[in-house]
Amino acid sequence: MNTLPKPSSFCPVLRSVADGLGISSILPPPLTSVNKKPIFLVLFVCLISAGVFAQTAVTIDEAIKQVSVYLIGNLPQNSKVAVLNIESDNPKISEHIMEELSALLVNDRSLVVVDRRDLDLIRQEERFQMSGEVSDETAQRIGQKLGAQTIISGSFVPVGGQYRMRIRAIAVETAQVQGLTTIPVKMDRILRALVQNTNAFDSLHDKKRLYLGARAGLSLGFYDNAGGLADRTVYPSQTITGTQAFDASLFASVSIWSLFAIQAEAMLTNDSFDLFSGKTSLMSVSYNSLMIPLLAKLVWRPSVFTVQGYAGAYLSLPLGQMEVKHRNGSYSADFPLMPGFMAGGALGIKLGPGFVITDIRYAADFGNVTATYNGTRDVSRRNKVYFALGYEIGLIPK
Repeated sequence: MNTLPKPSSFCPVLRSVADGLGISSILPPPLTSVNKKPIFLVLFVCLISAGVFAQTAVTIDEAIKQVSVYLIGNLPQNSKVAVLNIESDNPKISEHIMEELSALLVNDRSLVVVDRRDLDLIRQEERFQMSGEVSDETAQRIGQKLGAQTIISGSFVPVGGQYRMRIRAIAVETAQVQGLTTIPVKMDRILRALVQNTNAFDSLHDKKRLYLGARAGLSLGFYDNAGGLADRTVYPSQTITGTQAFDASLFASVSIWSLFAIQAEAMLTNDSFDLFSGKTSLMSVSYNSLMIPLLAKLVWRPSVFTVQGYAGAYLSLPLGQMEVKHRNGSYSADFPLMPGFMAGGALGIKLGPGFVITDIRYAADFGNVTATYNGTRDVSRRNKVYFALGYEIGLIPK
């Protein structure tokens, strides 16, 4: 009974290595009559292993070229094809793969490629994204509308420290898979730019339709004395000194155009100040308000950053009563709604699913705050600067 010889008897790679080392004399001679089943099994394993290790990662553009060569070689010549979608978590990568692949197929002239404008019209009609998942049934229906014989779709996903590009071709009439190829992709300059979204024009566009967020911080008030709290005939020299206060707000921002959004907020704020005559403290005043700003906002999100600027009007609603303390006692007084103007800006950096933002803004009332207690008295005109730290997250993609 023949026994399975050492792999060196039938593996040309090992024999050539042995020849180079000068030790080929110790290897068994080539086989002449053996049981062929185990030999073929081992050869099959060797070939499969060699194929696996030979598939090295390439750049994204090289992978696209390999896909085009594969499709041209596997699809019937002059057949009409539509590059439908590439599923990816980055729409910019999907767009790059589709555009480059379409260009290569068009320039080769072996296949007829559906015009991109026709495909965009169908996308709007079917309401699907080129970077999202598309079912086989939807792909067939779209292919029929376009008059295509083959639909090309695929995916681009991270795997370990690399990426995997998988492209398949589906016959529109039968849903038969006409070709399937998978290529590992390594990080390079182009892919890094796509992943980081550093394209200058693309970075101008906001990525979400709706953002929700919260912010909290400190404010410093500057108050113009309206003269109604203390008799100027008794205290001709009067000054107001504002104190720091804590503020917090919730906000929602809706993107209208690429760079423009509308933001509404609900902001809890406190105003406290002391009235002096010279160095003598006459009284202290404190009141709480709920400010409702409605702001027009310009937004720029380059890569992992966000830059924002906004301006608009607000309505300040009284929360409770104004508390006035003086040397002879204290009293509570009503104070009215107050409209005003607000403007500011914010800088942020992406952290997790959203952005951490630092915010600075200025607010000024349109008129004097009044206090109603044994008559109505003008108290002060409010001006405030706010400093805050916040977080916002996009919820609805465009």
